Amino acid sequence: MRKINLVIPLFFMFTPLAFAESNDLGIVYWKQEIVSSNSFAQIYVIDDDMNKKEYPNFADKFMIEVWSDTSPNGLEIEVIENGVFSGIFKGSVYVANSGETSKNRLASNEGDMLYAKYIDKTTPNGDNIEIISAAVVKIPGHDMNEILESIDPSFRKNIPSQNHISDWIKSNAGWWADGAISDGEFVSGIQHLIKEGIVTIPPTTVSSQSSGEPIPDWIKSNAGWWADGAISDGEFVSGIQHLIKEGIISPSLDNESNPTSSVNVKNIKPELTKLYQDLEKCSEISTAYKKIDCQKPIKKSITLYEYKTEGEKFSVGPITYYWKGFNSEGNEFSTTSTGQTILSIRILAENTSSEIVTINCTSPQICAYDVSNGEKEFKYSGMDFTSGQITMNPNDSREFNMLFGPNIGYGGTKFEYDSSKEYFFRINEDFGNTSIPLNLQE
Repeated sequence: MRKINLVIPLFFMFTPLAFAESNDLGIVYWKQEIVSSNSFAQIYVIDDDMNKKEYPNFADKFMIEVWSDTSPNGLEIEVIENGVFSGIFKGSVYVANSGETSKNRLASNEGDMLYAKYIDKTTPNGDNIEIISAAVVKIPGHDMNEILESIDPSFRKNIPSQNHISDWIKSNAGWWADGAISDGEFVSGIQHLIKEGIVTIPPTTVSSQSSGEPIPDWIKSNAGWWADGAISDGEFVSGIQHLIKEGIISPSLDNESNPTSSVNVKNIKPELTKLYQDLEKCSEISTAYKKIDCQKPIKKSITLYEYKTEGEKFSVGPITYYWKGFNSEGNEFSTTSTGQTILSIRILAENTSSEIVTINCTSPQICAYDVSNGEKEFKYSGMDFTSGQITMNPNDSREFNMLFGPNIGYGGTKFEYDSSKEYFFRINEDFGNTSIPLNLQE
C-alpha cells in the first residue's frame, strides 16, 4: 500500500477541483476530525459516478485505503452506498490503541494522524486521481486545535458550500421529479446535505404541529427545475425551508455532533416537540461548555425516544436493551474482499431500576456480550466500553458498539458466517441473560 509521499504532486490537480465547481471529482472525508481511541470512525465518499445503477434495487460499494502514523501500511475497508441512488458511500474502521492492524481494525496511538484515500477512476480524461482526507487520534486533556492546524489544508474536512452544491444531489432531485425515486429516498439525500454542512438552511421557525400533508407538487417541480439549472440554489433551499416551516419535513438531530438543522421524512411526534424547542434554546447559549451541558441530556432523551419507538425491546433484570436492527446506523453485516466477515452491533442500554448498575466487558475472553450460532461462540474484535465497564445511574441510558471480525487475541475468536445457521447476540450479565436474534443474510 503506497504512502503519502506519492500523493503530494497531485495537490494541484485535486485541490481546486474537489471542493470548488468541478462535479466530476469525488470527495472523501472523516465524519469527525478528532477520533477517540478504541472507537469506530466513519468515513464518507461522495461520487455520483460510482452510483452505477446497474442493479436498481441494491446499493453500490467499493474499497478505499486507510492508514495511520503507527500503521503506515494500513488496510482496505469497504464503503457502501447509503441509498440505492444516493452516490454517498460510508465505511467505518475501528481505531485501536493496542494490538495489530488487521481487517477492519487500525492500530493507532494517541496523537496519530489518520488518513483515508479514495482513488477516483472515473475522471473525464481517464486519469486515476488520489484524494486524501486526514483526521487525528485524540490525546485526552490536550488541546487538539494545534495538531489539527498542522494538517495540510487539502486534507481537512472541506465540503462544498451552499453556493457550489454538487451534481450528485442534483441528479437525485431530477430522478425524484421524474418519479424514479421515492420521497423518502430524496429526503434522505437532503438530510445528509444539511447534517454534514454541505448545505446550510437559514434559521427557520418550525410549526409546533405536524401538517400531515404530503410534499407539495410545486416542491417536486422546483427540484426538477433546480436539477436542470433553471432555478438557483437559493430558490431550491427556500422550498426546503417551506417544508420545515410547515412541518412536512421535521427537524432532526445529529447525535454525534452539535445539533444542526436536518430533515426527516417522518413528521415530528408531539412527544419530541418540546425536546426540539429546548434544544433550540440551548443553541442560543454563547459559552461553549454551557451549551454542551444544555444539549447533552436533551440529545440523550431524543436518542432514547428513537430507540424506544424504532427498536426491539429486550428486558434483562434492571437493564432494558433496545436494538434497531441492520437498517440503522452502527449496525452492519458485510464481507471484505479478503473474505473476512464483519459484524457491527450498536445497542442502547437503559437502567430502569432505582439502583446504580454496571454492565461489563473487560476483554474478549471476559465479556458479558458475544455472538453465537449455536455451535460456536464468537468474541469481539473491538468495543467501546470505558475501562471495561459502563456504569449507569437510575434512568440513565447509554449506547455501546461491538465489532466482530478478525481475532485480536486476548481470548478472542475470528468471526465466521455459515448461512445454514442462526446467529444471536448474547447478553450474559450477573443480573440476567437473553439472546437477540440477528437474522443475518448475505
